Amino acid sequence: MNLNFSEYLTIATILIAFSGYIANTYYQKKQSDSSKFDSLNNYKARLSESHEKYRVALKKVNDRHKEEVATLSQAAGNALVAVVGLFDRYDVCELRAPYLRHLVHECSEMIYYAFKGQLGWQTGLNISHRFCQMKHLEDRLEPQFDYFNKEGFRCLFENMYFDDENSYQETCLLNDNYFCGLVGQVKQRLNSAKKGELLLHIQDALQSFNDLFNSLKPGFGKSADYLKEVLEESELDHFKLSESPELLERLWCKKAMLDILRNIQLQEIAGDCADRYYNYVSLSIYTCAILHAVQGVHSWGWNR
Repeated sequence: MNLNFSEYLTIATILIAFSGYIANTYYQKKQSDSSKFDSLNNYKARLSESHEKYRVALKKVNDRHKEEVATLSQAAGNALVAVVGLFDRYDVCELRAPYLRHLVHECSEMIYYAFKGQLGWQTGLNISHRFCQMKHLEDRLEPQFDYFNKEGFRCLFENMYFDDENSYQETCLLNDNYFCGLVGQVKQRLNSAKKGELLLHIQDALQSFNDLFNSLKPGFGKSADYLKEVLEESELDHFKLSESPELLERLWCKKAMLDILRNIQLQEIAGDCADRYYNYVSLSIYTCAILHAVQGVHSWGWNR
């Protein structure tokens, strides 16, 4: 194929023009990418600046209560050991294995694990009300199903939570053959003739913890209300807190923790009528469940 000079010149011109077009397109893309990158960095900087006040608020609350919560958790653990250690004195079976203290410890721990998932985010009033229903659990037992066993109940509660985070898992306990059997053994072996004495000894063992707990509750409540206001104000922010999901989750969890600590409480036993508490078994288990919960405050909630 023979080309004359004019045709060569035309082809060369086309190639030069095409090369120029490619170069220009590449340059424009680089400029566009650079502009998008700068814009994204600018947006992130503005987002971070806007959300700085929420990080400050969270740090303020964390710093205020870090040592208090740690001290309270340790006090709850000490009180739990002291309270559980009382039960063998009132065992009509005279220290037969399994020991009564172990039965009470396991019953109460199962109740705590039933609430563990929602302790990470649920309201204080909701948790407090449902915990209080455990004060009469022995009247509500209807064993029908085999949900749990000694070894696997912790993992089962975790799996059940992720199947339905809004379910009230404690209701499963009331229908579980294993849990109902534990409560039945506790009721059978506790010396009912000395129930008043037991309840008063439990209350004495709780005195130090309860004094500390009650002294901290006003501060917990004040901070919970403060974080509630912070979260409400964030809804009006141009940069929504949902764009900082980790920060938002931490704010919600801290508010929930403080609100729950403000609301849950131990049953006060009137000394002059301690023998009249027919639900002494439930009260004993409920007390230990609360102590389990406060002791485990740093691990509230389930995380995948």
